[in-house]
Amino acid sequence: MNLRNIAIVTVLLALSGCAATVTRTQNEAPIAVDAAARTNVIVTFGGTETAVKSKDWESFKDEWRGALTAAAQAAGAKLTIAAGVPTPSTEPGTRVDIYVNDYRYVSAGARYGLGIFTGNAFVNSKIQSKDEQTGKSFGDRAFNTSSSAWQGVFSAMTEKQLEAISKEIFVEINGK
Repeated sequence: MNLRNIAIVTVLLALSGCAATVTRTQNEAPIAVDAAARTNVIVTFGGTETAVKSKDWESFKDEWRGALTAAAQAAGAKLTIAAGVPTPSTEPGTRVDIYVNDYRYVSAGARYGLGIFTGNAFVNSKIQSKDEQTGKSFGDRAFNTSSSAWQGVFSAMTEKQLEAISKEIFVEINGK
């Protein structure tokens, strides 16, 4: 393998980053969401005072909206991001209330540019799923991720972590 090929492989690996691992609530009964409610998902965001007053809260939520949009599309669901607490609907749906206990936002640019000096990205969140029409709880789960800065540019930053959590949310809703 020549030097050029080694350089290309190294750059591709650096840009891909490692996948994020989601730690979730264990030993819970499956969340039972009615089939009609699986295709219409309404999401709200909330969190601790520390989380919502963080300087990068809006960037963090924007990143999560994008990840949820992609996960909903892959699951064949319509996604609505609600501002505030939505009123009950006459349409079948699943409301997903995301509550962020704590997080550390690390952007891809910061991770690639500064490696281990950016520190660890993590998300500590709780997700509660409810029937959009009745408000009846389908169940809740804790979804947490973390990274190790020692992995440098290969460590999963916030974007990858939110993608992984978003996929898990739709796995729960779809009962798979």
